[in-house]
Amino acid sequence: MTKEVLVSVKGTQLMGEENDTIEIITSGTCYEKNGKQYILFEEAIGDAGDVTRNTVKIEPDKVEVTKRGLVESHMTFERGKKNMANYVTPVGLIVLGLTTASLTVTENEKEIHIGIKYSLEMNGEYISDCSMEILAKAREKGGLHLT
Repeated sequence: MTKEVLVSVKGTQLMGEENDTIEIITSGTCYEKNGKQYILFEEAIGDAGDVTRNTVKIEPDKVEVTKRGLVESHMTFERGKKNMANYVTPVGLIVLGLTTASLTVTENEKEIHIGIKYSLEMNGEYISDCSMEILAKAREKGGLHLT
C-alpha cells in the first residue's frame, strides 16, 4: 500500500425504519509498523473549521479509531466484544459502549477496506445499531478516484 491515500469514512446509524448516514472524503497517509497498518487523516468539524486528527490502527481481529482535537476519543472494535470509550466533545463527555457484531478488513496493494457493524450505547443506554466503512485508496497519478 502506498503512503499517500484518499480516505472515505461512511458512518450509518440505523434507527427503526430510518438511517442517518454521514460520509467524509479526505486525503491521508497509510503505513505499516510492527505488523499493524495505520491510516491517518484529518477532518474539519463545525463551521469554524476546527480540525480533528484521526488514527485508524488495524490489527488482525481489532480496529482502533483515535480522535484528537476538537473531539477526543479512543474507540476499539473487536468482533463479539463490548468495549467502552470516552467521547469528549466541546459540550461534555459521553460514555460510549461499542459491541462489535462484525469486523472485516480486506487489503491489497492499492487499498484497504474496513467494514464494522456494531451496537451503540450512550451513558449505559442502547441507542442504535450502526455501521462504519473506511476505505483508504492509493492516490492514482493524474487524479484521485474512489470507486
